[in-house]
Amino acid sequence: MKRSIAQAAAVLLAVAGLTAALPASASAAGPRCQGYGCDATLASTTGCNAGSYVPKKEGAKVTTDRGVLRVFWGPRCSTNWGAFDPTVAGVYKVSIYREEVGDRPWIGHGRPPQRVHANEIPGVRLRTTMFYAPEAQVMVCVDVPAEGRVTAGSWTRHACTEWI
Repeated sequence: MKRSIAQAAAVLLAVAGLTAALPASASAAGPRCQGYGCDATLASTTGCNAGSYVPKKEGAKVTTDRGVLRVFWGPRCSTNWGAFDPTVAGVYKVSIYREEVGDRPWIGHGRPPQRVHANEIPGVRLRTTMFYAPEAQVMVCVDVPAEGRVTAGSWTRHACTEWI
């Protein structure tokens, strides 16, 4: 009997130790980037997407005849990124632009063009990389191939959000 009580106590202590360790490890698992180190990274791979939302400002969400374009704000890392949810199959290039910040010039960044097939709609979301922008404004745009041709200089601006 004494042996089973001692074993049960050991199990309870082990469980209590594990339970006590969970909150500490969860809080230690913060974002994997900080400040301008978040530039050109993905929110989903850095943990910056936790608690993110589309600001309730006019122009932060734009609905077009080809899909919905949004600016996201990630308060955990003070970053913005864009997403385009296409409703029409096609090739799209989604970019994000940040206004000039101090000695950092106005810059744009996105990801390579992506082809969306009809069987992927709905469900596919094309995302940009992030910009650290605690005070700077950003704008997200989606481009489509001019006249259906996908070449380096053949892109046409389809839609942009407002500067948010």
